[in-house]
Amino acid sequence: MTNILRRAAVLAVAAILLPSLAAAGGTDRYRLAGVVAVGPDYLGILELPGGDQLLVRKGSVVEGGGRVVLLDATRLRIAFPGRPPLDIALDGSGAPAQVPVALGVVGEQSDQGHVMIRSVDPDAFDAAVKRSTVPAGQPPATAAKGKDPALEAALRLAPILNLPPNSRVVAVNEQPVRSADQVIKTIQQTLDKGMPPRLNLVNADGEFRVYLKAAGT
Repeated sequence: MTNILRRAAVLAVAAILLPSLAAAGGTDRYRLAGVVAVGPDYLGILELPGGDQLLVRKGSVVEGGGRVVLLDATRLRIAFPGRPPLDIALDGSGAPAQVPVALGVVGEQSDQGHVMIRSVDPDAFDAAVKRSTVPAGQPPATAAKGKDPALEAALRLAPILNLPPNSRVVAVNEQPVRSADQVIKTIQQTLDKGMPPRLNLVNADGEFRVYLKAAGT
């Protein structure tokens, strides 16, 4: 009788634990669509269970109380409270696209609440964005360009302008974003006219306004 009760108890515990373990260990609800190297760091494009995409780095918080605890060229690990971590391998193959850390682009900067000001060197910005294009055929190009131009714009501009890595650029000079190239071209043209380009960002913390000004103005 004791053995029967013991086996019944084990089965009952297994019935409770196995579904949650399967959900935590499976990767079908999350997808690592791309990884971009930013100097010694990495930015990842994480596709969420609902289909939305999020730009993350180590330390980023995702839905369900998870936190990114590891991100390298080929994999991402999310730690959830009270259950095993979730390991996700990069879709596709090949090395991650290399995006430079754009030293010399941003000089002075100010973050006051949801308003950000960046003083930029226009020539250094031009050189940095030329090198930041994700090569065709790499996972980031497929995921970001094909699905969300606001995400691709953030992917290219975040390491250059020191923007929040989990943001989307939704407008430039009050115009909706159609492509990352459109955002970059508008920034360049506005700086050339001696005017401050204006970006609207959104992330889990709300909406942000970013003002760019040419260094020395």
